Amino acid sequence: MNESDVFSISVDVRKLYEISGGNISSIHLARMLGDELSKLSKIQKFLSLLKRVRGISFEGATVDVNPKELSLSDLFEKFNEISDKEEKKFVVFFDEAQYFRYYGSRGGNDIFALFAYCYDNLENVKVIITGSEVGVLHDFLKLDDYTSPLHGRGVGFLTLKPFSLEESMEFLKRGFDEAGERVDSVSLEKVVEEIDGIPGYLVLFGVKYIGSKNEGTALAEVFDTARILFEKELDELKRRSPRYLFILKQLAQGVNSWFSLKNLFHAKGDFVSDSNLYSLLKTLEKMSFIEKTTEGYKIIDPVLEKVLKMI
Repeated sequence: MNESDVFSISVDVRKLYEISGGNISSIHLARMLGDELSKLSKIQKFLSLLKRVRGISFEGATVDVNPKELSLSDLFEKFNEISDKEEKKFVVFFDEAQYFRYYGSRGGNDIFALFAYCYDNLENVKVIITGSEVGVLHDFLKLDDYTSPLHGRGVGFLTLKPFSLEESMEFLKRGFDEAGERVDSVSLEKVVEEIDGIPGYLVLFGVKYIGSKNEGTALAEVFDTARILFEKELDELKRRSPRYLFILKQLAQGVNSWFSLKNLFHAKGDFVSDSNLYSLLKTLEKMSFIEKTTEGYKIIDPVLEKVLKMI
């Protein structure tokens, strides 16, 4: 979006979830949209049109939103009007959109109705949603469910995969070349094997290496940073059910079969049923923590696997 000639605002739905205490309402969303609109307030044409929207006022360059008066559909209509006059699209970007399942009282259907309205009536407004929990996001969208407001709408998908070994090596080499660093190719290959082809990890390693000039130190800092991030997610999983964390810990230790996991649960006095264990594993798959292979279950992210071993 930064490289495109479009108007755009971004909303981190996970942040919305945290701010709302796990119960997102239109009031929370309206306030966050107001914060994002403040970033566009330097565009005078944009500003003058927004002043006509009920529930929006201005204090200097800050957009002040009255969530009880603001209609989200009215706001999106204004986005469409602005885009039409300026002859460029308006993109509303929602990151970690699977957290919208905690929006309203109908499991997210209220926000779906807004998206469907945009699709049917506002040709200049485009909605982009992303989510790291791919399976959960697909389930949440209910695109194949005829009762869903989004059923029958045209939706495009862009799935991002980790880089291959070759792509990861090339990525690191180019980064180090730009920074004027000379790094041994053999060492880089070992690094990629440790952290896989996830761009965020590769970038973090590069930054840490440039600072420390030491491969081991840089890798340790990558794992330490990832551990802090994962601890929050693992705490959330544990809050849902301690069984999730138990499963992940066992998989990190190499226990990869359904029967082995069930036996370990029983050995510690937790007599989980077949259906419950299946449901737990399926949920972890949908959340992109694990995948089922011909050899059994495995943790997708090698850094997460190492973090789990340290816990």
